[in-house]
Amino acid sequence: MFAITPEHHHAAEVSADLMARLIRFNEQHAGPVRKQPIALTVRNDHGALIAGLAAEIFWNGLYVHQLWVDPDQRHQGYGSRLLHRAEELATEASCVCVYLSTFDFQAPGFYSRLGYSVIGELPGVPANSRRQWFSKTVSAKPRE
Repeated sequence: MFAITPEHHHAAEVSADLMARLIRFNEQHAGPVRKQPIALTVRNDHGALIAGLAAEIFWNGLYVHQLWVDPDQRHQGYGSRLLHRAEELATEASCVCVYLSTFDFQAPGFYSRLGYSVIGELPGVPANSRRQWFSKTVSAKPRE
């Protein structure tokens, strides 16, 4: 049996290599990944970022990596508008769902109010908290 070797000094390169190998394997079983990055922002009159969303389409789903609103700009609808626009992009790209994760000290109630359902949970990570995964079905636009 071969040894396990720590390679912390070039973890990014190892991660990229592993991802490429995993994508090749996945595509053999599920078809082309159809990966597409999404970035949406809200900026003030001076160009400063006050809210944003980063996501990625994989196959027929859109995964939201980050959704952030500046604390001084919260409760003004920016988060809802960003998420709604991401859902529209998912529909236009023939996705069937939007999914994401959050911690219970972040915004699980926000996602529930917008029609997202809990599909998984990891209690105790971070300590005295939990991570939750949410999903929402969207109507995929028929491909032409």
